Amino acid sequence: MMINRQLIDRLRETTTTEGVLTATMKLDPQLAYDRDQATAKFKGAYARALREGDEEAAAVLERERDRVLDWLRDNKPEGRGLVIYSSEPIGLLEAVRLDVMVPSYVTAGPTPDTTALARVVDEYPRMAVVMLDGGDARIYAAEQGREKQTERHRSDLPNRHDQGGWSQARYERHVEFHHSKHLKEVTEALEKMYYERPFDRLALVGVDTATKEFEAMLPEPIRQRVIGHLTANFKQESDEEIMERVRELREEDERTSEAALVDRVRGLAETDDKGVLGLDETIEALVEGRVDTLVVADGVTGEGSACLDCDYLAVASFEKCPVCTSANVEQVDVIEAAVETAQRTGSRVDFVFGEAREMLVSRGGLGAILRYVVTPAG
Repeated sequence: MMINRQLIDRLRETTTTEGVLTATMKLDPQLAYDRDQATAKFKGAYARALREGDEEAAAVLERERDRVLDWLRDNKPEGRGLVIYSSEPIGLLEAVRLDVMVPSYVTAGPTPDTTALARVVDEYPRMAVVMLDGGDARIYAAEQGREKQTERHRSDLPNRHDQGGWSQARYERHVEFHHSKHLKEVTEALEKMYYERPFDRLALVGVDTATKEFEAMLPEPIRQRVIGHLTANFKQESDEEIMERVRELREEDERTSEAALVDRVRGLAETDDKGVLGLDETIEALVEGRVDTLVVADGVTGEGSACLDCDYLAVASFEKCPVCTSANVEQVDVIEAAVETAQRTGSRVDFVFGEAREMLVSRGGLGAILRYVVTPAG
């Protein structure tokens, strides 16, 4: 299912006095073999919701609990996250697969909680792909690991055999006019798509001369999104085969961007204190609310403790919270808890892979770009 504004609006318009349970679950792709992973996440978040909610919310949670567990038993969630909406009185039971990580939590209210979906739309924009196949242009939007054709423009471009009695110069002008008109229509469609909902990357596919001419026609904000050109034989390659090469191009660009991000964090940490590296330093900044962007090496874990009363988090193990002295603490995977804290408090979270991951692992597996620097007293 494509996550878009229409889906979010439809869910937000769903209102019932009987209440709706919303469950979001962070999934680890490395534990995809474990069918109970999502179930365990749900049960833990469900217990926290019961403990922290009022009687009205508890009634909704208890009513919907078994419906969600039944769905998780009968289905094998995939991806990096999952959101389930459940309300038995109105016949609602809907699951949305995510390819980005979300914090694990359960809540109940009169309407579905679309916070996780809205974050995906706002923070993980689409990639656009334009295929220029002569007079047949196709525009794809790629997101959440899937592609969807959004536009198709066909033009009857003149061929060489159409020249007839025209002079060569007049014929060339005629061909150029129709070719430019066709590309202009495609440009306008892509521009409309971009301003309705921005995409962060753009790949152009076709004959080299056509893709370069098309790129030159693009407005500057869209031209800056171009990550590469691919040539294609549209008679021998299907769109799906071409999209596989586009995915490789995007993967390469993402790895380059991630390496640049880690290098930036390292530079900020070493020069002007606007960045931090390492578990202790990063989690301390996160607890203080200073993290703008949390950068995480995919797959890393770490032991720590969290206070369930004041949300204090630390790498160290403690039986009583050093901040509020509460004994209501639990041992946690400190990396997972840090991600959930960051997303809950409005910080951006970026996971890095490949060489960027190795660079970050060598410095503790966690880092951050900070919102501000704390000036020591005195």
